Amino acid sequence: MTRASSRVPSPGSLGAGHHAGVARWRDLAFLALLGALALSGFATTFTGAMFLVVGVVGLLVGAGSVELCRRLGWPIVAPVLVTAALFVLLGGPLCLRTPFDPATLFDQAIGGWKDLLTTLPPLDGTGPLLVLPWLLGLTTGLVGALLLGLRPSAPPVAAPLALLVAVILLGVDRASSVLIQGALIGVLALAWLALRAQDGAIATGRRRSVVARRAGAGLAMLLVAGVVALPLGRAAAGDQRTVLRSHVTPPFDVGRYGSPLSSFRRYVDDKGEDRPDPANLHDKTLFTITGVPAGTRVRFAALDHYDGTVWGASQQAGADSFQRVSSTIDNPTAGKRLDVEVTLGQGYDGVWLPTVGALQSMHFDNDDPGLKADAFRYDLATSTGIVPTGLKSGDSYHFRGVLGDDALSAETSPSTRLDDNNTAAAFLDTQATQWTQGVSEPMKRVFAIADYLRSHGKYSDGVASTERIYHAGHYVKRLSDEFVNAPIIVGDDEQYAATMALMANRVGVPARVVMGAVVPAGGVVTGADVHAWVEVQAADGTWRTLPTEQFMSHDKPANQPPQQQEQLSGSVVPPPAPVPPPSTAGESSESQLKARSIARHPGEHQFAIPGWVKVTAAAAGVPLLLIALVIGGIVGAKALRRRRRRGAERTSARIAGAWHELVDHARDLGHRLPVDGATRREQAVILGIPAAPHLAHGADALVFGPTAPAAEQAADYWRAVDDERARLSHAATRWQRVKAAISLTTFRHRRRGTRPGATPHPATQSR
Repeated sequence: MTRASSRVPSPGSLGAGHHAGVARWRDLAFLALLGALALSGFATTFTGAMFLVVGVVGLLVGAGSVELCRRLGWPIVAPVLVTAALFVLLGGPLCLRTPFDPATLFDQAIGGWKDLLTTLPPLDGTGPLLVLPWLLGLTTGLVGALLLGLRPSAPPVAAPLALLVAVILLGVDRASSVLIQGALIGVLALAWLALRAQDGAIATGRRRSVVARRAGAGLAMLLVAGVVALPLGRAAAGDQRTVLRSHVTPPFDVGRYGSPLSSFRRYVDDKGEDRPDPANLHDKTLFTITGVPAGTRVRFAALDHYDGTVWGASQQAGADSFQRVSSTIDNPTAGKRLDVEVTLGQGYDGVWLPTVGALQSMHFDNDDPGLKADAFRYDLATSTGIVPTGLKSGDSYHFRGVLGDDALSAETSPSTRLDDNNTAAAFLDTQATQWTQGVSEPMKRVFAIADYLRSHGKYSDGVASTERIYHAGHYVKRLSDEFVNAPIIVGDDEQYAATMALMANRVGVPARVVMGAVVPAGGVVTGADVHAWVEVQAADGTWRTLPTEQFMSHDKPANQPPQQQEQLSGSVVPPPAPVPPPSTAGESSESQLKARSIARHPGEHQFAIPGWVKVTAAAAGVPLLLIALVIGGIVGAKALRRRRRRGAERTSARIAGAWHELVDHARDLGHRLPVDGATRREQAVILGIPAAPHLAHGADALVFGPTAPAAEQAADYWRAVDDERARLSHAATRWQRVKAAISLTTFRHRRRGTRPGATPHPATQSR
């Protein structure tokens, strides 16, 4: 018998042994193609195609690093370090449009995942979040190329499939292409497995004609399976899928910012006062707006939660609630499209951003627009925008919005999706029943309540000396004892809108309060144009406007008797505001945000880690983490292989596995042992340890014996092999033992170890 003469690579070096030439390049091509198809799933997450370019370059760089180090004979950790260095060197020009910016690269690699999941897609396709597809591509190319030299055929296919899973989880719940991410990737992955299995079959000596025939039949079956799986998969799962962003609460607490409705009396006319309030905004310019017709409603905030004290904006559990957005907003709405420009005047400050309709895009034009864009949050459900850094006079921005169908009548079918506001309005049960007697349909009851308020109520902003008993606020006592239960219903937009929305919820129609302004002719909006109105939800899910004039009269109340005035003014004291006013919150957030603007998480952390600490930790941690993952995978694979051999179902296979374990350990330590066609006795002679011939003879006797060996015999044989493995390790240096632990030598393909013509025991599985 002729021993195998193939050269055994040195321990720790990279390569694929039997893979050479065309087969190696074919595998790399499959890896790049499947990786690119998996990355294409980000098409609904990013704008443009730059994410795909960056990701594919990452795939090629990662795989190229492995191939280069393999040809140079460098150890397995070398491509990991090379890839980490290229991540920094090429990441700046590719992702950040800067020559060299390791701080931002590492910051995005560590914290960009949170930004990605809490930003409303599509994300800016030229922004810093491109670091993520760059990193995913690099990792997939690196790991996939490292796995090319392993057997069985499956390991390298796992890398692009893992990338596909990551892209799906990090993306949106709408597939970019079911054809690509379903049938095409599946068929190509299975075809790659079939071709690699064909390589293995040929290497074991099977006839090429048989292998080719089986491979052709397998590929035909794959094509048929792909064609059948596409419609079945689409019918079973549709285009919706489980993604991480559906289960992640954006790290933003809108509750820290005061309700603008609580500050409504900043906008009323106080000219009748002896000492006017210098903070009054009635005559001051709030903003100038172009691109909208006169009469358009500009919202500051939609307030959808009542807690007994104020109507405020809520952080709903879901993907639509106050997220980061890029310059383009995925917010499909039918209606009239408007291109709007806004410049804030001296009378506007705070954090709530005036907008019109459903936003499709948003661009800030001055005063650090990048910081404002990064801080901007938008709530799709309420069409409300907020800039935590604060807004001030002179700020300008432009956006595209869509005004949808806003028509509302008593015949409109209402939604039935009620929330906690229905319970919060229980204190208005008596009025809701009395004011809607004879009316049963929910929407008609809403209009009956509006008619009652308008016809029986009076208007007062509490400025005149005889009207100071009509306090500001919309807490429960103000709306009950001092409004609907008072001898005369008196208030301004704040009390009327708050009560109208609560009573609509109580009679079964979801409603919320909107604070904003009605654009006058010329587009110069002052405090006099500010109002509060109500929106109710129709059965189709849209929100329709119930205008202020529908439920509020401007008739002045008659003067109240002095004793009643004295009683009310002496006994009723509004509670303190539970949250700071918008301007205070904005100033507080601005100082926090600017301190951490480079980290791109404005206003969300009370403590900021110094930048140099993060850069140092990331520079050392990312390569070390990659190295640890690769080394851990190799050590774990060897432990799993050892466990599988020791626990084989047949005792003869356990004994054969024990001998394989001894030979593999010796090869990892640097012993050049033949494995292709060599017998155990031949290997024992070359191994050169005293007990090896005895162990080889014993294995042959037990494996090829007339009866299957007993379990005790297999256990004794494993103990003897463990002793010899320990002696081999003890004789080696510490560095040789380290290299042996991470060596891939024994994972490369090899033929069975029986002598040609020998017939093993039926229970035997030698190699």
